[in-house]
Amino acid sequence: MSEKESTPKTGLDRVIEFFNEDLEINHPIAISEVVERTNFSWSFIKKTLKSMVGNYEGFHFEKSGGTWLIWKDRDHIIKKLDDTCSRFLKEEEKNEEEEC
Repeated sequence: MSEKESTPKTGLDRVIEFFNEDLEINHPIAISEVVERTNFSWSFIKKTLKSMVGNYEGFHFEKSGGTWLIWKDRDHIIKKLDDTCSRFLKEEEKNEEEEC
């Protein structure tokens, strides 16, 4: 057994795995369905998803009417990278706007 397979997964790891392996692209589902399919509590799922907003790319989490919906817009959600070329371009654009 490899080290990756023997290391216990955190709740966050299991939620991300659910997104990557079980969700269809651009097919929103309610938190209640995630609860049913992962066996985590509703409050845990909501708290985890809120903590992922701004830190991960490729997934969406928002309220529609009285229901919280989630979906992914790519095959795999990934952790946002801080030091990317696009970040430097955005900072440069912001600095140029501030100079005007």
